[in-house]
Amino acid sequence: MKHAKIFGMLVLLSLIAGIELAAAAESPNDDKPKSAKPVAKTANLTVAVLNFTANDPANPKMGEEIAAALTAMLSGESGVTLVERESIMQTLREHELNLTGLVNDEQAVKVGKLVGAKIMITGRAFRLGKDMFITAKLIGTETSLIEGVMVKDAANADLSAMVVQLSEKLAGKVRQVGPKLIASDDGVDPLPALKKKLADRRKPVVSVIVREQHHAEPRAAVVVAVIDPAVETEIKKVLAECGFTVQDVPQNELTDFASGWTAKNVDSWPRDMAKVDVLIAGEAFSEFATRIGNIVSCSARAEINVVNRKDGKIALADRVTVRAADLSENIAGKKALQSAGRAMAIRLLEHFAETLPEEI
Repeated sequence: MKHAKIFGMLVLLSLIAGIELAAAAESPNDDKPKSAKPVAKTANLTVAVLNFTANDPANPKMGEEIAAALTAMLSGESGVTLVERESIMQTLREHELNLTGLVNDEQAVKVGKLVGAKIMITGRAFRLGKDMFITAKLIGTETSLIEGVMVKDAANADLSAMVVQLSEKLAGKVRQVGPKLIASDDGVDPLPALKKKLADRRKPVVSVIVREQHHAEPRAAVVVAVIDPAVETEIKKVLAECGFTVQDVPQNELTDFASGWTAKNVDSWPRDMAKVDVLIAGEAFSEFATRIGNIVSCSARAEINVVNRKDGKIALADRVTVRAADLSENIAGKKALQSAGRAMAIRLLEHFAETLPEEI
């Protein structure tokens, strides 16, 4: 009864704290100017909270209660998606990992990748002398970077109040450094800077063809739909946003040409590509990775070649592999391909920023 009562208080307080944190995030009295916030902070962050380690004979479920309360509190944060706790527990059971708390950072990163979380939160609660400490770590599953927070009070202090205080610190830390923990350029979207850098360049006319396919889960209960060209669409979208002219060519004609093209037949480009300066051709696929509870994880890989029409040489060859998770395999595969397309588009812009001459 004591544990149930404490946990009930934690959940009630979490709802109140979630409302207060959301109101504080939208408060017009924020001291920081809006222009100082990195662009990537608007991106969604997927967070998973593992059970905390807690050696308290009087409350053996303390670590689980802390994690459950933190999950409830952080679920009210704008731009943060919490992974379902049952999915996390299922992952731990399947991989025979410690159910009472992961103290190994490498294991935390492994679980985070399996459930599609960008940031893992783990920690421990312990008594030291007359004080009670609760520490938490935020671990970037793509970068392995770690940030920490801590709360401290008297050993006989109200645990629920300490957890609320910890959730407030974690929410602030996620907003402050969350984007830096994921695999992006120090948490700042590189697209605006590249767009500005390319603004005064004379840009080539480009055509893009990326053939894609999806490898479904073996023995899938439902038929997985054919995924439309998400990598190609994302590359075209980003290039168009940066002022490039994207020349559409009939899909079959361009596909056949790209598959049989060699450096010696520069003059045999399709008639519809008469004004095209650069061909971006490649292949991509997504595939089922794992299913944890209701969450499906898919991986995607994209490869491209950038060919200059003038000399027929390959100016850039690159590839990228990413992973995404969602409640359906179709959406998870599409999200992974879209992420791969965006990553590839950024690399294309970086290539053009280095090679295109400036206007005189």
